[in-house]
Amino acid sequence: MKKAIVLLNMGGARSKEELKEFIFNMFMDKRIISSPMRFLLAPLMKIFRTNKAWKNYEKIGGSSIYKYMDSLTKKLQELLENEADVYYAMKYTKPTIGDIFNDKTYNEIVFFALYPQSSTTTTLSSYDDVDIFFKDKCVKIIKVGYFFQDEEFNKTIINSIKSKYQPNQHLIFSAHGLPINIAKKDIYEEQINLHIKILKEMLEKKSLLFKSITLAYQSKIGPMKWLKPSLDEILRGFDKGEKVLVYPISFVIDNSETDFELSIEYKHLADKIGLSYDVCKAQNDSDDFVKYLSDKIKNL
Repeated sequence: MKKAIVLLNMGGARSKEELKEFIFNMFMDKRIISSPMRFLLAPLMKIFRTNKAWKNYEKIGGSSIYKYMDSLTKKLQELLENEADVYYAMKYTKPTIGDIFNDKTYNEIVFFALYPQSSTTTTLSSYDDVDIFFKDKCVKIIKVGYFFQDEEFNKTIINSIKSKYQPNQHLIFSAHGLPINIAKKDIYEEQINLHIKILKEMLEKKSLLFKSITLAYQSKIGPMKWLKPSLDEILRGFDKGEKVLVYPISFVIDNSETDFELSIEYKHLADKIGLSYDVCKAQNDSDDFVKYLSDKIKNL
């Protein structure tokens, strides 16, 4: 039986043209903007946001998401050997699901959305594309759901935090924010809170003790009300000289929101306050994360 594994992610920009594509497709996503206003807003946002946003991407040399997705896919292929062909597909940039499967046929395809917690704006949005493309095709489709409760996955988070741990640190779990009107109809916030509860218990068992452990949200855009507290609010609440460690709990692959927002923008704010500030890396293509994915897929 011919089988494929497809890792799903958001996408990223390595050039200004790719950034235009990303912005347009994101604002055209009905899971992001449900009203017909998206048909007007998407082209406007592409015009007015690209130049400013690209300046930020230039500071990090373009999104690192492709580098890590390339390496992660290759490593997973090596572990799975001849059991399945491994690919990755992006939501807002190429390669799309259609780019991969227009000229390929499989009996079974496993789609693994790389979002630990489920949200209509991430996991379900990615699986919309799967449903549309394979609607009339005769193939067995398996969709992997959220995985924030998986112990082996959470061990990879503990390992990342342990590598940056110092006595008398404050730990902040930074999550991608959502507008309140979306969050009210979503399970995302509930799962974020449950995930942090699980991780707190695991940290205590490992004797990784922090002065405080806090949830914060990042990436707010526009005038709408978003989930709180925001990361900048939390940082401003610390006294000069405090040590702060940030873990990007929403991401398994580093991207502009970790490489630029967390590691540059918020570090600049932390430096102004006088904090000792550090950011954990996401799982990326680490061996323990590749092993987790391989075992998870084999046990489906």
